[in-house]
Amino acid sequence: MSKIIKSFRVIDEDHASRHANTINEQEIQIDPNITKTIITEARQKSIKIIAEANEGAKRILEDAYNKSEEKINKAYENSKEIFHNAKLEGYEIGYKDGKKEGYNEGYEIGYKEGKEASEKLIEEALEIKNQYIQIRNQVLKETEKDIIELIITIYEKVLYKKVEEDEELIVSLVLKGIDNLEVSEKLTIIVSQEDYETVEKSKNLILAKASLIDELDIRVNSDMKKGDCMIETSMGSVDVSINSQLEEVKDLLVNILSNE
Repeated sequence: MSKIIKSFRVIDEDHASRHANTINEQEIQIDPNITKTIITEARQKSIKIIAEANEGAKRILEDAYNKSEEKINKAYENSKEIFHNAKLEGYEIGYKDGKKEGYNEGYEIGYKEGKEASEKLIEEALEIKNQYIQIRNQVLKETEKDIIELIITIYEKVLYKKVEEDEELIVSLVLKGIDNLEVSEKLTIIVSQEDYETVEKSKNLILAKASLIDELDIRVNSDMKKGDCMIETSMGSVDVSINSQLEEVKDLLVNILSNE
C-alpha cells in the first residue's frame, strides 16, 4: 500500500498548486484554509479505513493461525496415539505368532496408517491457512480501492471549490486551451451560462494574448456547467473543461495506484 500512502501525501502537501500549473501559465493560488479543512477530513477517513483494514486482516490471520495450529496439534496427538497402538498391536501379533516378523509387520502397518492420517490433517491445516491469507489479501486490496476513491474525492473537492470561488479561472482555461490549438483567424468559445459574462468581459484580454486571432465568438451552451469550456477553430477543437481535466487525473491516479 506504499504507493497509495505516498500519493495521498503528495495530494495532502501540494496537489492543488501542481494541478493549477496545468491550467494556467501562472500558478493559481488556492486558499490554504479550504484545503486544510478538506485534507483534515480526508486524512481522518483514510486513517480510519487503514486501521479497520489492518484490524480485519489481523483477526483473519489470528483465526487462521488458531485453526491451523489446532489441526496440527490434533495431527500430532493422533499420530502419537496411532504409533502407541501400533506398538501394542505389533507386540500382540508377535506374541501370538511367536515371531519377530509379526511384531514388525504390525508396527509397520500402524506406522503407515498413523503417518497418512497425520499428513492429511497437516495438509488440511495448511489449506486453511492459505485460504485465510487469500481473504486477508482481498481485504487489503479492497482497502486500496477505498484509498484511491478517497484521494480522487479530495482532489475533486478542492478543484470544484476553486471553480466556485474564482470567476477568473475560466479565462485561464481558455488561454491555456488556445495555446494547445493550431493557429486560426477565427475562434469560438463555448461556455456555461454562469461563465459567459466573465469570458465576455475578458474578450479583449483573450484577443490581446492570442495575437493571431482576429475574430472571437463567445457562445453559451445551456447544458454546460460552471467550469465547462469548449474551444473551436477551423483547424480543430479542444475541451478544456475542469471536468474533462479531472477525468484525466482520475484515470492517471487509478492507473498509478492500481499498478503497485
